[in-house]
Amino acid sequence: MIDLSTWLQGFVLGLGVFICPGPKDVLILREALRGRSPAQLIAVGCGSDAVLIALGLLGLSAALQAEPALRLAAQVLGIALLVLHGGLAVRNAMRACPAASLNDVAAAASGSHGLHQLLFVSLLNPAAWLDTVLIIGAVGAALPAETHWSYATGAVSASLVWFSVWVLGARKAQRFMEASSACRALDASIALAMWGMALWMSWDLW
Repeated sequence: MIDLSTWLQGFVLGLGVFICPGPKDVLILREALRGRSPAQLIAVGCGSDAVLIALGLLGLSAALQAEPALRLAAQVLGIALLVLHGGLAVRNAMRACPAASLNDVAAAASGSHGLHQLLFVSLLNPAAWLDTVLIIGAVGAALPAETHWSYATGAVSASLVWFSVWVLGARKAQRFMEASSACRALDASIALAMWGMALWMSWDLW
C-alpha cells in the first residue's frame, strides 16, 4: 500500500534534485538529438536513478558516510571517469560532427558506443551518487522502514517525469541541431559539464 504523504515527499525531493542538469542529462540530450529511441534513453536515465536510490535506502549511504576511505575511492573513480569523458567530448568537438548523420536516425539508434558511455556516467559519476545515494537515499533511510517503498516510488516517479520531459523536448529541438556548429557546441558543453563537475568534486581532496 502506497503512503501518499511519503510518496509525495520522495517525489518533491527527487524532482528538486533531478531538474538541475548534470553530466548524465547532457549525454542523454546528445543521444536524443542523434535520434536514439526516447524509450531507451528514459529507461536508462530513470533505471539508473532507481538503482542508486535503492542502494542508498539499503544502507550504502550510511556505509559511505561511515567509511571515509570507501567514499574517497568512489569519489576518485568518479572524477577520473568525468575527466575521461570530458576529453572524449573535446575530441568530438574538434572533428566533424559525429552525427553528420543526425538525420540518419537508424544509424544513430543502432550504435552502442553512446549508450555504453551513458550507462557508465549514469552509474559511476560522483554527481549521480551525491544526488541519489547520499541525498535521496540518506533522507529515505531515516524514514520508518514501512514507508521506504512509498518514498522510493515517489523519487523514481520524479526521475521518470524529468527524463520524459527532457528527452521528448530534445527530440522537438532536433532540427535546430543539424548544423555542424551546433553539434560542436553541444560537445563543448558536454566537456565543460564533465570537467566542471570533476573540478567541483575534487575541490575537497586538496
